[in-house]
Amino acid sequence: MKPKILIVDDEPDICKALEFLLKREDYTVTSVHSGEDAIEKLKVESFDVVITDLKMGRVDGMAVLEKAKEISPDTAVIIMTAFASIESAVDAMKSGAADYIVKPFLNEEIRLTIRKILEQKKIIRENIALKQQVSQYMACREFVANSESMLKITETLEKVIPTKSNIIILGESGTGKGLIAEIIHCNSPRRDKPFISINCSAIPEGLLESELFGYKKGAFTGAVSDKLGLIPLAHQGALFLDEIGDMPLNLQAKLLKVLETGEVYPLGDTKPKIVDIRIISATHADIENRIKEGRFREDLYWRLNVIEIKIPPLRERKDDIEMLTKHFINKFVEEHKKNIKGIDKQALSLLIEYPWPGNVRELRNVIERSVVLTEGNYITPSDLPDKVKKVEYEKEISGTSSTLKTYLSDYEKNLLLKIYESHNKNKEETAKILGIDLATLYRKFKKYGIETE
Repeated sequence: MKPKILIVDDEPDICKALEFLLKREDYTVTSVHSGEDAIEKLKVESFDVVITDLKMGRVDGMAVLEKAKEISPDTAVIIMTAFASIESAVDAMKSGAADYIVKPFLNEEIRLTIRKILEQKKIIRENIALKQQVSQYMACREFVANSESMLKITETLEKVIPTKSNIIILGESGTGKGLIAEIIHCNSPRRDKPFISINCSAIPEGLLESELFGYKKGAFTGAVSDKLGLIPLAHQGALFLDEIGDMPLNLQAKLLKVLETGEVYPLGDTKPKIVDIRIISATHADIENRIKEGRFREDLYWRLNVIEIKIPPLRERKDDIEMLTKHFINKFVEEHKKNIKGIDKQALSLLIEYPWPGNVRELRNVIERSVVLTEGNYITPSDLPDKVKKVEYEKEISGTSSTLKTYLSDYEKNLLLKIYESHNKNKEETAKILGIDLATLYRKFKKYGIETE
């Protein structure tokens, strides 16, 4: 599509000259002869660049600049004037002008100025698009799994992602419910539309309603302008409602109405906004139990739970721990610029044995901590937090002996033998070293079946 340029000048000859010049550059050019006409034009048509004279009638170039920034912030405005001064140039640039040209101008100066502005706009658009692509790619690529239970979830995702069915994701905190929601959206046909996320338990009830549904100016004290809610913002895309189990009952009723009618009423508005959204919800709560307690609407639950995905806790899918560990090591080695090659077998064994109450989120934090603190080429047990290393101690205590009492008995027997034999099986010396009398020593020998001469 050709770049569109609007020329604003009260001298028709200037407009004709610029039209002739810029059409030869293959631009789509429109001219008007007053600030009032320029503003009306901007209200109904979009332009890449506006070139406006500074000194005109009642509505001058600065007024056109101000209105252009208000109506179409992405439109670049070039101010031109025969009344050149440092003050007017500074005022124009401070007010948001893209550039400033003094009459009489050279044709080549106009060409170069517009090319530079259009090139800058192109770079900005490409950067925004690239960031969106990278964001989506990052969200998708972090699904790391090797266990049978998680591979079954990927099979389910392959079937439901192309649809517009609502999905509820169940699982403990830290299992990756938000990540699954992003993966669903960025692989779906709606990937180019908004993905709006909100945590229902993190926002007070009164604020949550206005955040979701929006409001009209004057709807309540402090509503000084219209606010578009997250539901209409997610139009044609997806709305991720994290911790849906904590949503207040009155908002559950309003959300149900949106799902049933496809309409949302902002607070204080009598006109609905039509919405087409896919709801992806998640919770760590037992929703069915909350329904029995009257804390969650059953009709809403069945609207949300068209497809149910249950993510098992990390302690139930230990096959994923090694793969996740290596993934996080690579991530944080690059992020923190460390020269770490991996993790040794003993440290990995500790990670596999640990129960992970905080699930994948906790594992991620432990690996980042270890990458930051380790000074060697490999993460070792000494680099892990005490709570993880404690698992090995408990394993040693319980591995060969069923109880602490048995463990201590074994230790006492071995100590008796070691001292007895190191003192040439001299009973008096052995009792003296142990700080016990001979009678007690004989009872212990008998208890442990230690033969004496």
